Amino acid sequence: MTSAPADACGGRTLIRRLADWASDLELDDAPERVVAHLRSQLLSQLAAARTGYAHPLGRRIARAYGGPLQPDPARAAVSLAMAAICLDHDDTAYAGHLSHSCVTVPVVYARQLRLDGRRLLTAILAADESAARITAAATLGPFRGQAAAHTHLAGTVAGRLRALDAPSRAWVNGLGLAFSVPPWTLTPGFLSTDAKGFAAAAPIQTGLAACDGALAGLRGPADVLEHPEGFLRRYADVPLPEEAVAGFGTLWHTETLSYKTHPGSAYIGAAVDCAVDCAAELRAAGAAPDDIAEVVVAGSLFTSGLDRASRARHIGPNASVAALNFSLPYNVATALLTGTLGPADLMPPAVERPERWKLAAKVRTVHDPLLSRAALLSTAPLGQALRRAGEHADAWVRAADEHAADLLPPAWLAPETDFRFATKRLGARVTVRLHDGRELTAHRAQAAGAVGGGEHAALAREKFLRSGGHPEVPYMVAELTDLDANGVVRLISLALSGAADEAQAEIPRGERRRPRRSRRALSVDTRALEGAYGRLLRSADSVPDHVLAELALQAGALAASGVLSRVSGTAVDALVASAPRDVLVDLVRRNAAHLLGVLDRMPAGDDGLRPQVVEQLRAHVERAEKSARTGMDTGVATGVDMGVATGGKTGAAQSAENAHDG
Repeated sequence: MTSAPADACGGRTLIRRLADWASDLELDDAPERVVAHLRSQLLSQLAAARTGYAHPLGRRIARAYGGPLQPDPARAAVSLAMAAICLDHDDTAYAGHLSHSCVTVPVVYARQLRLDGRRLLTAILAADESAARITAAATLGPFRGQAAAHTHLAGTVAGRLRALDAPSRAWVNGLGLAFSVPPWTLTPGFLSTDAKGFAAAAPIQTGLAACDGALAGLRGPADVLEHPEGFLRRYADVPLPEEAVAGFGTLWHTETLSYKTHPGSAYIGAAVDCAVDCAAELRAAGAAPDDIAEVVVAGSLFTSGLDRASRARHIGPNASVAALNFSLPYNVATALLTGTLGPADLMPPAVERPERWKLAAKVRTVHDPLLSRAALLSTAPLGQALRRAGEHADAWVRAADEHAADLLPPAWLAPETDFRFATKRLGARVTVRLHDGRELTAHRAQAAGAVGGGEHAALAREKFLRSGGHPEVPYMVAELTDLDANGVVRLISLALSGAADEAQAEIPRGERRRPRRSRRALSVDTRALEGAYGRLLRSADSVPDHVLAELALQAGALAASGVLSRVSGTAVDALVASAPRDVLVDLVRRNAAHLLGVLDRMPAGDDGLRPQVVEQLRAHVERAEKSARTGMDTGVATGVDMGVATGGKTGAAQSAENAHDG
């Protein structure tokens, strides 16, 4: 079949639309909260690489491919990516493990191209947004997480070409060439051997070769993603082409990043955190390891599914690092015995200690439907994709797990339009039963460091310092936008020096070819309102259902009409009757993010939504949050006249529409 010249949307293919936007992307186009994630992502990935190189497997990687500061940036990228992936200590986003290419490639080329701090962050941003979008478009398919190696085709091409300030046509050809030969990960080697590292290395090599070809004039198919015989047709059971191009400038995938505090799969992170909590209780109770009769880990379908796949392979003291990363019993047992889990626990002598394997044999996993429901409602790893799939989501989930399909949220929930309140609720509950009948239990709604769970800058800083990194580096990363090219070279050298044997590179000088755009002035300062919503969401479990419904309806109506008006009791009652509590909380999260996005996009001088209206809404949200803390029903907004002129659709009909559409 001949490659089609364009898609059905405006005569431009998905890659052309993505390339036109990402190739012109500037750092000031992104909100400061997104830029803050870029800094944390960089620091966290440098930490993951350092811990990887310190492991025996990382030392073998350095012997094979050289160190991260060698003169050849292509080999440096392979080495750095394989070091970072080898302990599974990297971070995750919706969608994909982005940093192996999206951070690694800009970092290794920053020294050669003399990038200053802003250009380095811009390249990472463009790579993140490109790779996450294409990965999301194929996420309802056979590959997710580290196994979705095609993520790094996009991250490599976008990261290198944005660093070079290459024009859009080079992006189109580079992505077209790379995605014409995407990698296909095979489970046996990925789960059980050192071949896992090639899930990052191989696509980086292909992506860099595609860049070389595109820059020299080689041409690739512009419609390779959506062609009837193209990438999405082969790599997605339910292709989601809209995910590749939705919400340019409003849906920032970078702010869906979750940061790992322990090495290992994200699907077992919360279980390890629970085990750490239980370890402290065991010590306080004076219990010894031999006093433990069994350990029961309740988890979502993601956790229980990974455990089944891992147990199908022999895992013991001689297992590969990849196998250990996926072993829930070993990691939970280690955390119970030591009160922590770190890189040293994935190498001798720790991994050879018999007491760990003795306790691991007592660990079993059970599926908790409520935890699965929370996971499927979250933005990541699948929630946004399932919302985008609409009516096709049920059939896809049912084909994989008949029972899981019954846990899906209502089909009328629309995709998120703003990720500032994104979630990744892969929770767990660990129960330790002792021979004398006592039980100790710990519960985590999500892993430490998961998106929406706290201050990521502090987590990234602590992670880097634990890796043995130079203490000056976190301060330099915090001021990265002010660093010139020499400062960036020094930062990278300080961060990675000593991580592996390397030679120093000769660094040719590059140049900036276009002026920088300044950050757009905003019409309304939404920081106080965003903070109020954030505090409310953290205490939402204590907020009454009717208050949640009021807030969801109110935010949706205000975003749609520009009017802050009464919320009728009828509309509130109807929404409470049609939506379970977890959906009400999610509607508040989605609609609040959508409203804040609408406000942020208003140009300076636009009085359509006046600052005093935003202030009134903030006061109502804070009263709701106070009611959650004090147990008093504040009434929030129902029947309260906001003193704002009405117009357009109001009342229950429009409010209900906005609650569903937001």
